[in-house]
Amino acid sequence: MYIDTSKERSSAYIGTFNMDESDQKELKQIRKMVKNLNKDLKEFGYDYSYYVKCQGRGVNRTERMKAWLSDKYHCRISDHWARDAGQRSLPLDISDRVDAYIYRRY
Repeated sequence: MYIDTSKERSSAYIGTFNMDESDQKELKQIRKMVKNLNKDLKEFGYDYSYYVKCQGRGVNRTERMKAWLSDKYHCRISDHWARDAGQRSLPLDISDRVDAYIYRRY
């Protein structure tokens, strides 16, 4: 896991995880901790919970998105659409790494 302190990040940011087995295992443990926290919150009568959000990151986003979208929709994808979709985040199955965040669900 890598925590990037060079950029302005949301207070919900917890780290950047690679797609290798050890980082994904660590991310799975974080998800499990949040799940247990939510059980405790429910048990004590709180009406909110938390969730872990993962945003896919990587290089060559436009090309990756173009290939992924054309496979998904079985049609030709414009560069503009692929570039626009890849600016926000990548699907987790084609990303190199993920930025993980913990948000409060109301």
